Amino acid sequence: MRIANINPFKRHKPYTHLLPKDKVVWERFLDEHAVRYSSIEYDVRVGDGRDPGPDYPDNIRRMAVQLSQRRIDAVGHATNHTALIEITTTAGIKAFGQCKVYPILYALAHPNVQPLHMILVAERLATDVEPAFTPSEVTVLLFPAP
Repeated sequence: MRIANINPFKRHKPYTHLLPKDKVVWERFLDEHAVRYSSIEYDVRVGDGRDPGPDYPDNIRRMAVQLSQRRIDAVGHATNHTALIEITTTAGIKAFGQCKVYPILYALAHPNVQPLHMILVAERLATDVEPAFTPSEVTVLLFPAP
């Protein structure tokens, strides 16, 4: 009996933070592009977060900061670059903003990691936002529903 080759990035499905529809899009991406990465991190925190202030105990303050930090859906580590990956079903203005801000925040947290590539993985682009992605420094990879 032959056992099917299972994509190691899909085997344990460590991307539980994704919405169910986004997971489907992400798995389509993994089927085609996972071989490019030696490892993938999920839900990567960047940015300062918000400290509720000295009126709260330190453990609550730390938790508040962590919970309010921005989170990059996936960070793929390849031999010649690091890919910051935003995953969504329909990419609109929120996804565009994330794609512009995440490389800045990641570079601040990891100044020695270069070069960075921002990738948007989506099923489709919102039509009114599509022109904004064209001149940007974001690689858009679309995986439409079959």
